[in-house]
Amino acid sequence: MSIQPDFDIFSLGRAAQAKARTLFDGRACLTSTRRLNVDGTWFGPPRATCSLADEDAISARGGLASVREAGANAILCNLESTVALQAVAAGLRCLVRVPFAAGEAADERRGRVAELADFLGHFPGVDGIVPVPLGEVQGLDTLAFFALCRQEAEKKHVIADFERFGHKLGQLCLSFGADEILGSIVGQRALRLGERASSNEITRDEAVLLVRAAGFVPCERLPDGGISEL
Repeated sequence: MSIQPDFDIFSLGRAAQAKARTLFDGRACLTSTRRLNVDGTWFGPPRATCSLADEDAISARGGLASVREAGANAILCNLESTVALQAVAAGLRCLVRVPFAAGEAADERRGRVAELADFLGHFPGVDGIVPVPLGEVQGLDTLAFFALCRQEAEKKHVIADFERFGHKLGQLCLSFGADEILGSIVGQRALRLGERASSNEITRDEAVLLVRAAGFVPCERLPDGGISEL
């Protein structure tokens, strides 16, 4: 969606954040996450509370039962999902990936949001929405899409993936409708030097500060799916 000169993104953001605050009592979650690779290894903190398997990798790992056996407790599914109902029935947290592209036409953007609404109507047990950029991330366009997702999501969590957006843009998403951050959240982290210079790993204390600075009460998602206020 092209950002027009007279487009008031800040009004859109205020409305989206206000809705998120109302829906979740002013709280926003930080979720330490590791991700299952196609080869069966994990990327992310070993003690992460969320062990996430991507739907695109499930068939390569032998199906839903196999990834559960590997330790997955959450699934990131597609809008054309074939496993969402199974995942919800199995007690896994089910999130849906919603793609968007910077600069896409308004009609195409509306089509994406309509597709999301249709998906949520068919799969009410899905717990969260994860906007995922196609290609390079663009700041204003990303924020506008988060706000649109919040308008459509009602009581679903809208999640900023720090591995994709980084910390600065990820935190800004909390001002445009997101109510949860997901990423490699650890107790301690190595300095961002050398091969770790581009790491998006963040400490728990740093994540708490980002959530508070965005105006939310920080909470932590627990392994059993519960939420603990920090």
